[in-house]
Amino acid sequence: MSSAIDDGGFWHAVAAASHLADIAAIISIPLFLVGIFFLPPSIRESFVFETANPTVQAAYGSHFVHRQQFHLLGNLSVYLLVVPITYLLCLLGGRRQLFWITFTVLLTLFPIVLSVMQLLFPRHRSILGFSGINAGFFGFLCVAWVLYAGQRFIGSTSIRYAPAIPLLLTGVIALITLPDRAWRLEIAAASIMLGSLYVLLWITNTENLSNNRIRAGLTRFGFAELAGAGFGLLVSYPFVGFRSVVTARSGVLDVYIHLLGYSLAFIVVFVYVTVVEQ
Repeated sequence: MSSAIDDGGFWHAVAAASHLADIAAIISIPLFLVGIFFLPPSIRESFVFETANPTVQAAYGSHFVHRQQFHLLGNLSVYLLVVPITYLLCLLGGRRQLFWITFTVLLTLFPIVLSVMQLLFPRHRSILGFSGINAGFFGFLCVAWVLYAGQRFIGSTSIRYAPAIPLLLTGVIALITLPDRAWRLEIAAASIMLGSLYVLLWITNTENLSNNRIRAGLTRFGFAELAGAGFGLLVSYPFVGFRSVVTARSGVLDVYIHLLGYSLAFIVVFVYVTVVEQ
C-alpha cells in the first residue's frame, strides 16, 4: 500500500483500498445462511450430509444448513468477527487478492473436502453447520495477521515464521480437549515449545526490526488496534471452537472438523503464499 494512502490515516486507507463489491460479497454469506435456515425443514434436511449415505449435493450444502437458531447465531457471530478482521488485515497489508482467492476456495472447495474427510470415521454421522468453514477463516487469519504485522511493525513481508501461531494455539487446544490418557500435557508442551522457537527465530532473524518502527506503528490510530483485534481473535479461538471437553460419542465430530478446517486452511494459504508470492 502506498505511503500516500497510509498518510491519510486508518479510515482513509480503508476507504481508498476497499470496494463496495467486497462488502457486498462478505455480507452475502450471512444473508445466504439465514435464507437457508428459513427454508422448509424437509428441504433443509435433504442437504444434511449423512456419512452412511453420502451425496455430492449434501457434501457441499450441509455446511450452510443449521437446525437450531442458536447454532446459526453462533456461526454468524463468529463469521462477522473473523472475516471482516481478516479482510482488513489483507486490505491494509496489500493482500486484497489473497483474501479473495482464499475466500473463494473456502466457500467452494472446502465444504466438499471437509465432508469427505468425515468418511474416515466408521460410525454413522450427520454433518451440518458453518463452523468448519469458520475454522478455515481462522486458519487464514493466522497468515493474514503475520503478513500484516510483519509489514506494518517490522518492515518484512516474510511468511516463514507464520507456523508459530498455529503451533502455539494447537498446544492450547490440546490442553482444552484431550484427555490425560492421550498424552495431553506432552503434546501441548511440544507444540508450545516449537511455536515459541518460531517466535524467537522470527525476532532474532528480522533485520529491519527497530524500536522506532514499532513505536511508529503502535502510535497510529487504527493500525495497531486492528493488529490487536486480529491477535485477540486468534487467542480466543481455542476457547470458542474447542470450549468443552468432548466424548467420542457426542462431540468428537465438532472438534475434528474445527481442527481440520483450521489446520488445512492455514497449510493451503501458507504454501500458496510461500510458493507463489514470496
